[in-house]
Parts: sequence; structure tokens; C-alpha cells
Amino acid sequence: METQAAIRTRRSIRDFDPGRKVSDRQLHELFELVGLSPSSYNLQAWEFLVIRAAAGKKKLRACAEDQRHVEEASAAIIVLADTYPIDYARTTMADRVKLGYYDQQKAQATLAKITAWKGKGAEYRKLKAVRSVSLACMALMLAARDMGLDSCPIEGFDSGQVRKGFGIPGRYEIAMLICLGYRKQEPRQRLPRKEVKDIVHLEALGRPLQ
Repeated sequence: METQAAIRTRRSIRDFDPGRKVSDRQLHELFELVGLSPSSYNLQAWEFLVIRAAAGKKKLRACAEDQRHVEEASAAIIVLADTYPIDYARTTMADRVKLGYYDQQKAQATLAKITAWKGKGAEYRKLKAVRSVSLACMALMLAARDMGLDSCPIEGFDSGQVRKGFGIPGRYEIAMLICLGYRKQEPRQRLPRKEVKDIVHLEALGRPLQ
């Protein structure tokens, strides 16, 4: 499937076929693609907790406003944003030096800048992490569609309950949940979307692209 086809046929599916499962091989292929997503300083501040066991999905559903597709999908993914990925920062800076992207001085200066994030407060670090992780989430949903899978992003959940129920450390922000599986039936006609002129401005707000 081409990129445009994946974008045009991706839908937020809420009626999943409970009899069709996503395999380990499919998950591996999917997350290899997701790992190619862009991120600030290549920190790749994302981790994904995949829940496939019935008991786990039932527990997650209770944290997510009782949305049934959390339980009916083959997998429910808890998307985590690492708000202080300093360990991998050291790794990726070393890679930049090794591959000739940075010299040692620039790598050290960049690492110092990332280290300083800790002093800028939790909200600053949360925003940095979630921005990058959101790119990976969209890549996940489009790659899934390209593979013939379906998905549904969910922002309606109790972060505290998810954190407690699944033992998620405080350094991680729970960015969203994503259901993954196969559509049970074709969804209804897509709701109307805003036109390009209503969402794109040229040079200044109020100057729409016609």
C-alpha cells in the first residue's frame, strides 16, 4: 500500500474482530518501522507497553472510560514518553561522534544542554517528550494500515489508574493508548473534514491558501 492510500484508508476503528490476532512477527515488523520516526536529538524517547492478554486488556479498559474496543482489539498499546532520556542521550552522542556527525566538543555541549532539561521543570520535559512521541504514534498508525492492520488512538483514560495498574515509573508520561487489530466491518462514511483553506494560512493568520 502506498503512503497516500494508507493515509486515506486509515480510520479510528472501534469495532475490532476479536477472532483475528496480531502476531509477534507483525509487531516486530511494525515497531521496526516506528523506530524510524524522527525525534529531538534522535533521543527516541518512546517506549510501548503492548497488552494482549485478556486480563490486561480488561484492566486497561477499566482505566479508559470503559471503552470496549480496548478489550476487543487484538492488542492495546500504552504509549510512554520518557521525560528524561539521559542514558540514551549519551549513547546517541557517542554514535554521532563515531559516525562523524559531531566532533567531541559539540557532542559534549549538546549532552550538557540535554542534561540541563532536568532543571527546567517537569512540564518542560513532558512537552519535549510528548512532541517527539506523537510523531511515532502517527507513524505507528500509518505503518499499521500499510500492513493491513487497523488502529484507534485513545486519549480518554485515567493516567493515574494506568500508571498504578501497570507499574509505570514516574519518569514516563503516558502519551496515549492505541488499539491495534483488524476491523470487524467497514466503517461508516468518514465525517466531513475542514477544507485546506480553513486550516492553512500563508505568511500570516487570516490569509488562507486557496
